[in-house]
Amino acid sequence: MRCQQQASSTVMPARERIARAFARSADSYDQHADLQRAVADQLLALLPSSSIADHVLDLGCGTGYCTRQLQSLLPAATMLALDLAEPMLHRTRKVPTVLPLCADAQQLPLQASCMDLIVSSLAIQWCSDVDALLAGLHRVLRPGGTVLLSTLGPQSLHELRSAWQGIDQRMHSNRFTALAALEQAATAAGFVLDCARELRIRHYASLRALARELKGLGANAVLESGSSSVSPAGFRAAEAAFARNRQAAGIPVQWEVFYLQLRRVA
Repeated sequence: MRCQQQASSTVMPARERIARAFARSADSYDQHADLQRAVADQLLALLPSSSIADHVLDLGCGTGYCTRQLQSLLPAATMLALDLAEPMLHRTRKVPTVLPLCADAQQLPLQASCMDLIVSSLAIQWCSDVDALLAGLHRVLRPGGTVLLSTLGPQSLHELRSAWQGIDQRMHSNRFTALAALEQAATAAGFVLDCARELRIRHYASLRALARELKGLGANAVLESGSSSVSPAGFRAAEAAFARNRQAAGIPVQWEVFYLQLRRVA
């Protein structure tokens, strides 16, 4: 038993790995976040221009791009910015009237029915328990309130996973939840929902360029693996496999994005 305890203690819990990865990327995040900003803009376009909300939560706020957009759209609202990584929140502290909160989206330390609007762009894919997440969002949302979510689908980073197939047994990308599972979890939590899907293609010069972007974003943490280290020979083999799909614009990588509009009716 003692040996088992010593072995397990060397594996960092997934939530801590994620928090540390995003904490390390707080200074580099914005220079790599073109996709994240584009998706956030698309998500916020779902918010009606006549929307009124007194209390707004930006869930997984990162460096505060959505927070600032929401503040511009809803200047009279009390704005709460929540993130798992404390260094990310240092950016939102520079935004007047925003209240920063370092917490886990799966364990919201908020009172029931306290929010009119919750927005989360490309953050909930880092939550391993989608049922707990959506149940928590339903709990803190007021009846009649709205949740706007964007998240990644299973086709995202397919090319990255394919490049590593057969080279080692590690997970080099997270498994992303299918839309049907998200819809089922949202319905079970008590939401009425509308969904949309978008497939974005981005081109990269090499596997190293993609890896550099993911690391710069903090998105290189993998939920199912305690270590992401690889051998130089393994990386060269994966890079060669990745490059076989090269086009004139570069090597294409799919990003499948889901947009969910959830409403609490009671």
